[in-house]
Amino acid sequence: MVDARIKDGDLAADSAGNVDIVSGADALFQRALICITVPLGSFVYNRELGSRHTAADAERIELVLSEALADYPETTVRVLSVTDESVRLELIINGESRVEEVRLFGDV
Repeated sequence: MVDARIKDGDLAADSAGNVDIVSGADALFQRALICITVPLGSFVYNRELGSRHTAADAERIELVLSEALADYPETTVRVLSVTDESVRLELIINGESRVEEVRLFGDV
């Protein structure tokens, strides 16, 4: 799997000014993070992409994010902490784990 790297909500460029490319596990983690941070139905080319994140407690957010990742095989999410502005979570794909902090758009 190959994808363009997204950094701070925009395409990232390499040192030559070309679009930076990610592949393998990095691309899988990036796609999963996009899926859980985008409001469900907001992407015009795929209305099934995204999650319904409107709850404030960690257990409910974990359920909603797990639902958003249902189409991604061997992928699970565990919410570690929730603040007013972000969620710290552990994302596990094919046995590889990464801890990320994400901002969920909408009510958290």
